[in-house]
Amino acid sequence: MRGCDILAAAPRWGRRLAFGLAGLLAAAGAQAADPTPQSLAAAGLLTLPEPCTVSREELFQAAPDENVWVSDLADGVWLAIALCEHHAYQSTEVALRIEERDGALTSTLLAFPVWREGEQTPWPYITYQPWLIGLASEVSERRISLVYKGRGIGDCGEHVAYDLTGPVVRIEEYRAKFECDGAWIEPDTWPLVPRQVLDDHAPVHTDRMAGELLSAVMLRWPRVDWMGHAIARGDLDGGGVEDHWIGGYSRNWDTELTNYHLVRLQEGTLRAWDIPVANDTQYALCQPAASLAFEDPATLAIDDGLCDRMRVGWDAAADTITLGRR
Repeated sequence: MRGCDILAAAPRWGRRLAFGLAGLLAAAGAQAADPTPQSLAAAGLLTLPEPCTVSREELFQAAPDENVWVSDLADGVWLAIALCEHHAYQSTEVALRIEERDGALTSTLLAFPVWREGEQTPWPYITYQPWLIGLASEVSERRISLVYKGRGIGDCGEHVAYDLTGPVVRIEEYRAKFECDGAWIEPDTWPLVPRQVLDDHAPVHTDRMAGELLSAVMLRWPRVDWMGHAIARGDLDGGGVEDHWIGGYSRNWDTELTNYHLVRLQEGTLRAWDIPVANDTQYALCQPAASLAFEDPATLAIDDGLCDRMRVGWDAAADTITLGRR
């Protein structure tokens, strides 16, 4: 099996974001010593995924103060919110974690976990994406609360509180009302996604390297659903260097084909392999919300909870992965 690019033409954008978040951040203001939108743009630190790079890149450079807002998160850590697209009652925004390290600023695109109930797939799970979703109901130093409207009248959607304390965003609370039935109730009374479900799909690693891994794959493949519980670390090829692995999935809505994407980050270089999700192929997964774990130094296991585990090895001669079941 050879490495390949992930479905570059997947047709589905991430869901659109709502107005209000950038305004709340702007109202919070920045201290004199804080980085500014202008300084971030000048330093090349506004590294953003599609559709921002397509629709707004020139605006970020020409007028960053009108499109980017900066707020304090902690000592030497800032949150930058970039507005990408406007829509009727929602908009698209992304967030960057700006950190001061050894006197220099670094920028990492933040990944936000989203609950997938099965309205688009039959498998409930949590996925990471670069888009902030919803009207901001609270923005504090280390927390953002958002309400995403499933439609304009607000009778369905999601209410989520994100913990921004560390490099990997965590869910504090998640409420969802998936039935758009015309009955409006306060979002903070919508049904809770069970805490056990959130814990079962929580990110395996939450350190800086995990945040940088999520940032790297989202910048390269922003339309793939990446899974925080599918992160593993090990030296699969026996080269003496610990590599970082992550799994995600995408669905082509034209062909109705789903692929699981296994990605390795090795010394700053990304390499990807596609594994089909189907029940009629031996070397395929039964569902995409699969976890990753090293069973031993030479075996990376992909467990989808339905089929027998897929075991990934390394073929040194071919310089690529092998797949097997045993």
